[in-house]
Amino acid sequence: MNQEKFLNKLKKPHAVQRALRRFLFAFPIFDWPFRFLAGLRYSWGIQAEKAPFDLEEHSSYPLISWVNYHQHSILGKQCYWMGHRALKNPLDAWIYQEIIYQVRPDYIVEIGNANGGTTLFLANICDLLNHGSIIGLDIDHSIFGVKHPRIELITGDCSSPEILETVRRKVQGKKVLVIHDAEHTRGAVLRDLRLYAPLVSVGSYLIVEDSFEGLKGFNYGRGDKVGVFAIRNPDTPLQAIEEFIQDNPEFIIDRSRERYILTANYKGFLKRVR
Repeated sequence: MNQEKFLNKLKKPHAVQRALRRFLFAFPIFDWPFRFLAGLRYSWGIQAEKAPFDLEEHSSYPLISWVNYHQHSILGKQCYWMGHRALKNPLDAWIYQEIIYQVRPDYIVEIGNANGGTTLFLANICDLLNHGSIIGLDIDHSIFGVKHPRIELITGDCSSPEILETVRRKVQGKKVLVIHDAEHTRGAVLRDLRLYAPLVSVGSYLIVEDSFEGLKGFNYGRGDKVGVFAIRNPDTPLQAIEEFIQDNPEFIIDRSRERYILTANYKGFLKRVR
């Protein structure tokens, strides 16, 4: 290698960074501060502009960087089911099909439907099982672009007594799975969990989405360069889950559903056990 090529190689920061990280990670005393600094630097996450990326180059990024990257660069922009925009982590979708196969719900109540990609995914899984229907509940279905014989839409505020009674009548006496992806504040999620938990059948699930917003380092947008790496946002679905689970012993957090680690539903797979 001539001198010019050697100098150019040294100028590439990712090459030097990789070597430094490998050296530091060999000594536990250096591990945590380096990861802390990396978390501050990359709390926004890996940039889509760098795709296709070199996996080795990004291998030492903190996991929260991958979470932020998927949330802001992939979700809703490059994630589709059968041509329809799907606001879903594909690893969570895989867990959903496992749950649906095992539980065999008569009804899946999906609270929050957006464009309908996930609603269609749920209906297609029911097609494969030749069993089950989807109740798509949202305050506004103007951007919902899916039609499927297993999907029934109910438009309105999920917390209103009229909407809740409509859903209750439809699913009465049936095996029910509920997925919550509506307003993500602690108060709203806790309210909805309390309202819809009684509909969930024993052995089935109440799934709370996007609880990862309560994790340290989650980033809400480009203006939030550091995110909340040092503290948790106190007003997210995660806080609602933690409060709900304390007051409702008939539900447990099924952490086995998070085994792929990269999930949007941290502590969000609530299984009814009694």
